[in-house]
Amino acid sequence: MALVAGEYEFTCSDCQGDGSVQSVGTDGELHWDQCDDCFGAGSVCVDEEDAAERIDLGQTPLRTPPTSELHSGPLKDELDQWFDFLCARKEESSPPANIMIGYAYGSAEAMLLADREEPAREKIDFLIRAAEEFKGRSDFPGRQ
Repeated sequence: MALVAGEYEFTCSDCQGDGSVQSVGTDGELHWDQCDDCFGAGSVCVDEEDAAERIDLGQTPLRTPPTSELHSGPLKDELDQWFDFLCARKEESSPPANIMIGYAYGSAEAMLLADREEPAREKIDFLIRAAEEFKGRSDFPGRQ
């Protein structure tokens, strides 16, 4: 099923993606029941504000909406520019920067979609700092 504009899909935190939760029945025995949060699907869809909060807490979305249709502007353009530059050099990056690039990008996109420019700017600044090791390259997006 396709996501609607502004919608993000996350693993259900109540059942950890299993779709069922264990509960104690009236007979004192453990029973498996369908998760009430995700209705047994194992994942939940949330809007961009809830997604931004979840990402701040360290959760990673399973699926995100196509952002080109949802947000545009100078910060989004800058984000895409630095992300594309770093992705092209992923194998050359040193840890932990190469691990955190995707997280920073997804987090910044969610922040921009929620109109939270200051936290998005922090993630873009992280990408810029991660790119500093490639400053001598001719295709470096920033000032040489």
